[in-house]
Amino acid sequence: MKKNKRNWKYVITEIVIVSIGILIAFSINTFSSSLSKRHEVKEYKKSMMTDLEENIKNLDRIIQVQEQKVNELTSVVKGVELQNFQVDSLRAILFRQRKSPTFFPVSGTFKTMVSQGNIEIFNTTVKRELFNLYDTNYERTVYNGRLYDKAYVDIYDTEIQRVMNLRTKKIDHPDRLKTEEFLKNIILIIDEAKSYLNLLYTSRTESDKMLMLLKSKKRSR
Repeated sequence: MKKNKRNWKYVITEIVIVSIGILIAFSINTFSSSLSKRHEVKEYKKSMMTDLEENIKNLDRIIQVQEQKVNELTSVVKGVELQNFQVDSLRAILFRQRKSPTFFPVSGTFKTMVSQGNIEIFNTTVKRELFNLYDTNYERTVYNGRLYDKAYVDIYDTEIQRVMNLRTKKIDHPDRLKTEEFLKNIILIIDEAKSYLNLLYTSRTESDKMLMLLKSKKRSR
């Protein structure tokens, strides 16, 4: 009987030791997974913030160019309407405004996270804002930017080639500047630029909001 009691004590002791070992191993594994996830979230956040900072920089650059376009082409319209302009001054503006950059976002990190399912490491708020920014604001801005590019080629570039020699950069047909069609086309491009600017402003605001959310001390996971 005493021997059986010792055997049972030995078995129970072994079971307790094994159980404790399993619990310790499980705790270590859970802790390790938690550390790994925190590191993964940190790296993705860092990469995402780098993308957003680049997008904000590009948006600021394009907004500045488009604002200048609106201001300069508006001055062209006013000058022509009042018949108060210098041909050389007009020529410089018209040629300079042939360039019209549009926005294409840096989205590598976002697309990678979505395709690999890693977007789930972020909480619901962050995920919602990311999808709203990339799949709504950016997509709408890019789509309208393409339409704007097409209008620019079909209307503005065609109009400028009717007025000036692009090789010499001189206005060959100054009388064209006084026509109703010329003014109508320039005003149309100004309106297109203003509409596009509104989308750029929205994308700029939403990009900054997303960046601040990722930088926030609040946990994003």
